[in-house]
Amino acid sequence: MAQTFGFNAARKRYKRVFWPAMASYCLIVAGGVWYVDKGVTPPWIASLVAIATALPVCVALWAIVRWMLETDEYTRMRHLKAFAYGAALVISAIFVVGFLQIFEVIGNVEVFWFGPAFFIAYGLFNCVPMLFGKTV
Repeated sequence: MAQTFGFNAARKRYKRVFWPAMASYCLIVAGGVWYVDKGVTPPWIASLVAIATALPVCVALWAIVRWMLETDEYTRMRHLKAFAYGAALVISAIFVVGFLQIFEVIGNVEVFWFGPAFFIAYGLFNCVPMLFGKTV
């Protein structure tokens, strides 16, 4: 079977990977919360559920990057810039929070929240410039 190239084909390939990954993520989160009981479930089972929960997110990230690389130059540049700005913002926040913790200014912060923060930052850096008429 010949692979189809082009923007529409890339978008279809992206959707075929991204949406099932997100659906499986939702199911694994719901099932994991129901199945894993703190203090009762053996750590190795809880670890497997945790890894199984993270894998669909990793697949979704891979799908996003693959889609960006398969699109036209304009779309690629727009998304790569938003991806880079989002990553820079979140990594900066990680350093600030880390040093605040080292110098005992704040208590422990759950590192989980940096993942959703990246996706929010990526989405905002992708959408906000278009609201002001700046596209690239």
